[in-house]
Amino acid sequence: MRKRLILIAALPLSISLKPLAAQNEKIFIIDKQTVYQEIDNFSASDAWRCAFIGKNWPQEKKEKIADLLFKREFDEKGNPIGMALTNWRVNIGAGSYENREAKEVDNSWNRTECFLSPDGKYDFTKQAGQQWFMKAARERGMNNFLFFTNSAPYFMTRSASTVSTDQDCINLQNDKFDDFARFLVKSAQHFREQGFHVNYISPNNEPNGQWHTNSFQEGSFATKADLYRMVEELDKAISEAQIDTKILIPEVGDMKYLFEIDSIAKTPDDIIHSMFYKDGQYSVLKFKNLFNCVAAHDYWSAYPATLLVDIRNRIHKELSANGHNTKFWASEYCILEKNEEITMPASPERSINLGLYVARIIHNDLTLANASAWQWWTAVSLGEDVPIQLLPLEGSNGLSLQYDGEISTTKMLWTTANYSFFVRPGMRRISVKPTYKVSDLEAATSLMISSYTDGKEVVTVAINYSKENQVISLNCDHAQKGKVYLTTIDKNLQYMGEQPLKKLQLPARSVATIVVEDN
Repeated sequence: MRKRLILIAALPLSISLKPLAAQNEKIFIIDKQTVYQEIDNFSASDAWRCAFIGKNWPQEKKEKIADLLFKREFDEKGNPIGMALTNWRVNIGAGSYENREAKEVDNSWNRTECFLSPDGKYDFTKQAGQQWFMKAARERGMNNFLFFTNSAPYFMTRSASTVSTDQDCINLQNDKFDDFARFLVKSAQHFREQGFHVNYISPNNEPNGQWHTNSFQEGSFATKADLYRMVEELDKAISEAQIDTKILIPEVGDMKYLFEIDSIAKTPDDIIHSMFYKDGQYSVLKFKNLFNCVAAHDYWSAYPATLLVDIRNRIHKELSANGHNTKFWASEYCILEKNEEITMPASPERSINLGLYVARIIHNDLTLANASAWQWWTAVSLGEDVPIQLLPLEGSNGLSLQYDGEISTTKMLWTTANYSFFVRPGMRRISVKPTYKVSDLEAATSLMISSYTDGKEVVTVAINYSKENQVISLNCDHAQKGKVYLTTIDKNLQYMGEQPLKKLQLPARSVATIVVEDN
């Protein structure tokens, strides 16, 4: 079989190969011998809409959503049909639905069922909608799951609810750490016995969050001492169950907490030094069931471009110095911030701006922070800040979406797919360098290119973030031309035929994929 070379690049808005206006050609050298991190996955979570969609929506529509998320196929015209995710984050509920009379979570969308009841009995028929998506993923060839929690079950917490009442310590009774750990492991073990590869458990989502002021969702603060104890108990429970599921922490909601020291004494800060250095006060490196990876969320760390670049270079620097090959995952993101690049009335221009904004974050997470995984928060939601947007049927309101609605893909789905559909688990990022001098910051506002390989294929991703056309040449062995898949303001990873790799025409504000046969 002939080797295949896959390249991702920003390309023209038209299938025509007519040259753009004259530009200075920019040459990029791809070096397969200079190898960086291995890619683990691209992912998203089922919170919270999938619980309703999987349980209540018409079969045809939820199958369509599952295809967009998990299926790695092309349509009859050769276009990729969706993201082809390689991991799925499953929210293991803490029982705010069962405890709803306490009115702890006031948004009915965000309440979750709990497999465990206060009498110690398990009911694994719960979370039926979420389980539908787990099965749908597996049917489409995706069998890699991460179980995460926002809170311990309400009857184990200090507040008797899934919402914290203070910011002093984890919302978990002091004598319930082992019970909580066994609950998580029992849940993972059950689904593993059903044939689902539950490879990771994340026990405390966003431990730095201001959850004591929250009534929107389940959530719990945690100190570093709390996180350490949670890892310790989970490590014991996993060993007792004799499963190979790994523990993922800390999933902080702001990347600065990985290395900065906060003025609030109990905020979990300086995470890398204190937890992922061998001599750290709360070092977790000794636990055999720990996944040796620092997980953090991209919120409040993506804008302006100076912050985007600086904080990711800092992450790489700190992790490189720990000497234990600790990975980094960018494990959650949706657009919460508002800024001049993405804040404007709904329009095609805003849509492509959002898509490119996310693509820039992915690029810099992968190339500067050496992220091995990139993961969305909600895959499906009501707003425009997610890959798949739900819209009410004509004449219906938002609550009706718990039972039926319309589906709309966003540009964020397609720009993510430029990576996720082609950059697969096990690939390694490799060197790609321009022949001209450009800083990380300059690249982040103009042209961003990264390359990946599995030894048989090479995937190169280029983002033209600027408002000007670009002309580039990609030098990788002897490849001359390739099949082009284009995402622009009016195209969604559309197959564009074959185009040359020399003097490649890159229009403003575009992302694409090129597949090349290695001669």
